[in-house]
Amino acid sequence: MVGQKALDAYRTTEKQGEISPVKLIHMLYERVLVHLALAEEGIREQAPKKRGENLGKAIAIITELQASIKSEDHSEAARFLRGLYGAILAELPRVSISQDVKVLRQARSYLERLKQIWEETAMRESAVELNSTNDAAGAVDEEVAVKAAAASPIVAPRAGKRLDYEVSQPQMAAGGLSVSI
Repeated sequence: MVGQKALDAYRTTEKQGEISPVKLIHMLYERVLVHLALAEEGIREQAPKKRGENLGKAIAIITELQASIKSEDHSEAARFLRGLYGAILAELPRVSISQDVKVLRQARSYLERLKQIWEETAMRESAVELNSTNDAAGAVDEEVAVKAAAASPIVAPRAGKRLDYEVSQPQMAAGGLSVSI
């Protein structure tokens, strides 16, 4: 029994290690959007636990997205993303006190656009499938995705063509988004 559980855990970990870094970023975008929507739902339902848990998870995922930008990347797109993630991370914790759903909606709209840009550029260039990462119940284990993202060189796949922010056009990377929220 214990041996089978250990074997199952090993196989699960092995399979998760096969996820491409480009796909992991996509998974993080998908999951952060879910948590922002659930945090807004928690505010509307006056459910502080639901709001707080999902807001905290969204903040953790955005922090991972920000950390996934290569530190040596000083391109315009990388600076833009660092600034946008930083602005979102400055505003989201205030939602716990202010209950301002406009901030959540605005953050979600920026992240939806970034997800769309990611799908149009990095995922297509690396031939990563755009299928949803959700299972039949519509859930993704975001902790696994966050841990895997932290351990991976997110912008560049391990093998094959290198994908840097310079690959995508600056106007695509910016997508007309504003840094201030």
